Amino acid sequence: MNEKKRQIVRRGNRVEWDSMSTRKILRRREFGDPILRAEARELSRQNILSKQTKQLIADMRYTLAKKKYGVGLAAPQVGQSIALAIIEIKSTKTRPRLPKHKWASLALINPKIVRFYGQRQQLYEGCISFAEAFAKVPRYKKIRVRYFDEKAKTHEKNFDGLLAHVIQHEIDHLNGVLFVDRVKDKASFITQSEYIKRMAKAKKE
Repeated sequence: MNEKKRQIVRRGNRVEWDSMSTRKILRRREFGDPILRAEARELSRQNILSKQTKQLIADMRYTLAKKKYGVGLAAPQVGQSIALAIIEIKSTKTRPRLPKHKWASLALINPKIVRFYGQRQQLYEGCISFAEAFAKVPRYKKIRVRYFDEKAKTHEKNFDGLLAHVIQHEIDHLNGVLFVDRVKDKASFITQSEYIKRMAKAKKE
């Protein structure tokens, strides 16, 4: 599906249609696809600022919004083996009552975790490349990450809570690591419907 919102933009003395206003839903790659096991290529500043990368970021955000896949998407999951991940944390069907102060929107390019804080805790997570399964994965509650944003600016920030959890999952994707590789408690695997039921029950308690 393509969505076209054509806008007129000025480039120097020229006025033309903005091709970036055309967004499309990207096909997701599922467990078993070799691209999910490859280490993603880092991007140069020129690559980051390219029209192709800007379009990919727009398409990834559009795909997350329209398909309601979840809260994060790594480029390898849509067939591009580059070190880029999109985080869009908001209410979803698996987290229907997430408070707005925990919402986030980030583009992480060439991200590196430079510090972990404290001990890991077992948290449930799933993956859009294996949509029907959830399991407990040990993740750090707080991390420090160095990355480029979509304007090629460098950042080094601390993240905690759900956002730290999601970032660790997406960076794993860029290194060819899947969440099932990190599961210690194999008995924790459950279906998506069971996970939603447990989340709803926990909210009532």
